[in-house]
Amino acid sequence: MRRRLQRLIIVLAVGIVASYGVAEYALAQKPTSLPVKLRFASFFPETHMCSNYHKIWQEEITKRTKGAITFENFMGAALGAPLAHIDLIKKGSAQIGSIYEWYTPSRFVFGNFENVFPFGVADPVILYKAMRKIEEEFPQMKKDAERENVIMLADPPGGEYAFMSKKPLKTLEDFKGEKVSLVGRYFGKWLPPGATAVVRPATERYELLRGGVVNIDLLPWEHYAAWKIYEVTKYYVKADISAAVYSPIYMNLDTFKQFSPEIQKILIKTRDELDLRMATELIPKWREKVFSDFKASGIVFMVFPEEEIKKWASHVPDTAAEWAAEVEGIGYPGFKLVQRWQEITSELGFKWARKWGTKK
Repeated sequence: MRRRLQRLIIVLAVGIVASYGVAEYALAQKPTSLPVKLRFASFFPETHMCSNYHKIWQEEITKRTKGAITFENFMGAALGAPLAHIDLIKKGSAQIGSIYEWYTPSRFVFGNFENVFPFGVADPVILYKAMRKIEEEFPQMKKDAERENVIMLADPPGGEYAFMSKKPLKTLEDFKGEKVSLVGRYFGKWLPPGATAVVRPATERYELLRGGVVNIDLLPWEHYAAWKIYEVTKYYVKADISAAVYSPIYMNLDTFKQFSPEIQKILIKTRDELDLRMATELIPKWREKVFSDFKASGIVFMVFPEEEIKKWASHVPDTAAEWAAEVEGIGYPGFKLVQRWQEITSELGFKWARKWGTKK
């Protein structure tokens, strides 16, 4: 009798656990009922220009869906480190948010490819237009996202990279013996002769500069404002480095598919207007404010001489060719993309310092 009772208890317990599992699975699979509040994950702090764009995008989605979709924000890496955001969204811990593809190049092979070009495109309008054209011509970008169970809903341009330094930078000689904090695989290879790269995330640069570990930093100008780098430097040096699209909005693909075709259309089409608005309105507005704040804090603005940039460009290794050869090795048309990027941006008015992506 006791054994039968034990068996019955075990069967009931297993049944209860199984029923919870079925209920949880059914909840995940059922169509999204409206209205709905989506968890939005971002590693950018609230004060960042990209956070401002994300909130504008959210407000527009809420407006266009007549309040059917709203958002709960988890900014400043509240749900996990920047590298973790792809899995947060892929698995649905957050249904939507920002992913920096460059952090996980094996999963987004063409993600942030613009970062392999030294002295690349800095104009946000050209960057926006050229990137949309590239996405149309290279379906691998969309396929990589689908493989990660996400869909891109926005991809706004960012501000241009520049140096902030404790000392004036007028010639290539001024970089000799200096340590420069930066991020990414290729930026360190672009430094002038005699400079050493110190690879660190933007969140750690303030202390590096304050403590004298480095004297020069390389970041987009809006990062300098968000992480207050201007407090521990004296000079802002424009050097035609490039710009990038680094704050895309991705949605969990399962979540996206649960919406009606009408809602899906709104989510996709809103990008057309707002990404361009970022390039033509938001970036200029933020640049004016940020630069005004820099000047008020005593920052001196400098432009690295054109003749020095020409000498510099002639010595920089062809990182675009290096990258293209690597992705060709896994079946992606790397050299074709490198070529088309230069062709498209040239047609839009950008003048390259030299040709990149030459096959050996």
